Amino acid sequence: MEWLSNIYQNFEGLLSNLAQYIQSNPKVGHLIGIFLLSIWLIGLIFNWKWTYKGNGSYGWNKLLEELGPTTFRFWLGVFITICLLIMIYIYIKV
Repeated sequence: MEWLSNIYQNFEGLLSNLAQYIQSNPKVGHLIGIFLLSIWLIGLIFNWKWTYKGNGSYGWNKLLEELGPTTFRFWLGVFITICLLIMIYIYIKV
């Protein structure tokens, strides 16, 4: 089991170095946020179910049930687009 311990220590060191790099270079964190929001928006456009199906939270599922999948996807897409534009603005200004 020593090999597993070595893998864990190497992975832990990698994550620690990555966290330090992101703290010293905040633009990298903004780029990661922009990338993740873009993937989420692309998923909404292509109707990927994981992008809008709730994970069991009552409010999320209730809103999906009330609005219907198409309307819910539209408004979630509007919200994600606004967040994406804010992230791009922050990336450019910082």
